[in-house]
Order: sequence, then C-alpha cells, then structure tokens
Amino acid sequence: MKAAAVRTKEEAAAPVAPRQRRTQAERREEAGRLMLEAATRIVADKGLDEFTLADVADAAGYSRGLPIHYFGSKADLIAAISGHIRQWFFAGLKARAGRRPGLANLIAGIDFYFDACRREPVMLRALQTVLAGGLNKPALVDAIAALNRDSAGAIATDIRAGIANGEIRRGIDPDTWSILVLAAVRGVIAQWLVAPAQVDVAALRADFVASLRRSFAP
Repeated sequence: MKAAAVRTKEEAAAPVAPRQRRTQAERREEAGRLMLEAATRIVADKGLDEFTLADVADAAGYSRGLPIHYFGSKADLIAAISGHIRQWFFAGLKARAGRRPGLANLIAGIDFYFDACRREPVMLRALQTVLAGGLNKPALVDAIAALNRDSAGAIATDIRAGIANGEIRRGIDPDTWSILVLAAVRGVIAQWLVAPAQVDVAALRADFVASLRRSFAP
C-alpha cells in the first residue's frame, strides 16, 4: 500500500505536458467534416428537399450562419454531400478489397455493398437519395455521372484482370458487365431500404455471387 501511495505522489508531482492546441486549419476541417456528416444523416432521413442549412448547423452543433460560410448555398452543400458519400464508398472498397485486381477483388467489393446494410444503412440511404437526385438536381448531375463512371470502372478493372489471369472466361465484355453488376447490387440495396423484411440480403448476396461465378467461369 505504501509503495502504491509513493507512486501516486510521484505521479501527482510530475509535470503535465501542455495539451497541444489545434490549429485554425484543423478546427476548420473538423467543422466542415461534422457538418457534412450531419447533412448526410439529414438527407438519409428527410431527402434532398426537406431540410435547410440551419437544420445542418443545428444538427452539427454550430451557429446557423456557418454552413453558408463553408458551402455557400444548399445546392453546393448537396454537391459536397455527394462527394462525401463518394469518398466513403471508395475508401470502404479499398479497405475491404485491397488485394490485386481480379475476381476475388470484385467479390470483395460486392460484399462491401451488402455488408453496409448491416453496418452503415444511413450511408446507403443517403447514397440512394443522392443517386435519385441526379435525375433532376443540376448540382448533382456531374457528380453522380462521375460516381457511376468510377464505380463501374472499378468493376471493369477487376473483370479485365480476371480475364487476363484466367479466372474469367474470354468473351465477357467488361464494360457491359460492370454496368450490369453495379445495377444489380444497387437495385437490391434500394429494395432492401424500402422493405428490409422482404429482402434477404445474405441469401441474395450468396446467390448473386454464385451466379456471377457461373457466368464468368472459363
């Protein structure tokens, strides 16, 4: 007991390192990130039309004028939300896959989509909301077109690599199949978000991957 008391006194007497203050750039980055995260949650819950910049400020815990200072307008904020979701999506794909391109990498990407139903349904709902907004929101058209192109492109890269290393039969058109795979996965997710009790994500994932393997078999 005495030894413990001595250590406690020594620790109490030891100088405490001053807490390093964050820079203005760090505080600014954090505020922007927190507002984007709040806006993404609001979009997932309410859609693209039924919210204001003040709602975002309130949800993030900042003054109501700050989103205007950071994003300028609601249209610009919506475009930033699209970029935030895009970053989340590709960071998740990279973390889940991260191996050499090919069939295994493609399946890992499909798993990321389906697993997000359990892990991050809010992001999936926000993604589907933003994708739909690309049909009639001018601020989103270019961002959604880029997201679609890059998403399909990543799938096509894996298909091409699978053909090159003999995992996938020759004659498969990577560009056509990349769009089909992307549309199928997004379609399942959209139906699950509307009626999760009616969509068995795990079973659909297993059947979909098995179907791809049969279609791609050399």
